[in-house]
Amino acid sequence: MKTVLILSQPTDIHAAAVAEALARKGASALLWHTSDFPTRATETVRFEAGRRSVRLRGPELKLSEHLAEHTLGTIWNRRPAVVIDPQRVHPADYDCVDLGCRTFRRSLLDTLAPEAFWVNPHHAVERTSKLRQHQFALEVGLEVPDTVYTNDPGEIRAFIREHGGQIAFKPFKMTAWRDDAKYYMTYTSQLTEAQLIEDELLSMVPGIYQALVPKAYELRVTMMGRRAFAAKLLSQQTEGGRLDWRRAQDELRMEPFELPVEVAEQCYALMRRLDIVFGCFDFIVRPDGRYVFLEVNQAGQFLFVENEAELPLLDAFAEFVRQGSVDFDWRPDRVSVRYSEVKEAASRRLQRDLELHVQQPEATWYEGPGEPPSP
Repeated sequence: MKTVLILSQPTDIHAAAVAEALARKGASALLWHTSDFPTRATETVRFEAGRRSVRLRGPELKLSEHLAEHTLGTIWNRRPAVVIDPQRVHPADYDCVDLGCRTFRRSLLDTLAPEAFWVNPHHAVERTSKLRQHQFALEVGLEVPDTVYTNDPGEIRAFIREHGGQIAFKPFKMTAWRDDAKYYMTYTSQLTEAQLIEDELLSMVPGIYQALVPKAYELRVTMMGRRAFAAKLLSQQTEGGRLDWRRAQDELRMEPFELPVEVAEQCYALMRRLDIVFGCFDFIVRPDGRYVFLEVNQAGQFLFVENEAELPLLDAFAEFVRQGSVDFDWRPDRVSVRYSEVKEAASRRLQRDLELHVQQPEATWYEGPGEPPSP
């Protein structure tokens, strides 16, 4: 039996749930808590006598015997991480140590089990950049909003004027801040020229400036190989999520949706251009019925969609990685595992793993008085 190797970290409920689902299906699954490196784990690649060997050692991990190419069927490159303990490294050496660890890890993944089915390849983050997505989406025939990616204040002002005086602004990377009372996130926002900050600051941070698209509703499409699972997001029926549905998840309703075959084929064509086999797509459906592509997340979340739209995504994904094929065999009348059935077991596993493994430090910037409280 081939093993599904899951690269993640101890706070990832998706990794724990999929591991539990695979176990209940009788499949072999192994969780590699990549965040243990280099504090609690060692990673070694040896070349001797013309042969290569790989050894990974850490809490609950002794992987040399699992890394023969014939034993790894699928590698789910879910949420790999490297965590440097600042208490063990002089501040002047931190960047050097961090760069060395990340460079070594990338090199290791670049040569690890090349015959395995990767979901997704280790270079997927770089290959699914916003601009590559936009370019390739146009090439496969998807409609995409008019967009300018820039740090040029003149280009920004001209774009706003050309699109009716109001556009959507998105950061390239979502960030967060907090104090002792509130938590602040960078969601998609409406923007007018009058709201722009001074040019000197605008030019310091490239952003995504996009024409506003009228919405009837939105879609979340989870692509597993060639198979599309679509959920209709009734964002326009919310108070706070009409522009960005993530701001209103407590009130957002979802329901299953039958995606047109042509759109599903365009999604798969885009994934092939991006060299990925899994992705979570976001679409706007206009009042006139046109589908407008926004983005694809190569490591997107899908369990919340199963919760709200009752799509059997966990069962399908477990079969996808177990079979290791874009043409995996799955039918909705053969579902054997639901997220609601494994959620408690997965949560218990998370609690246990948090005691054994290194977790990534909080990425939120603390703006309160003094030192931030412990998580």
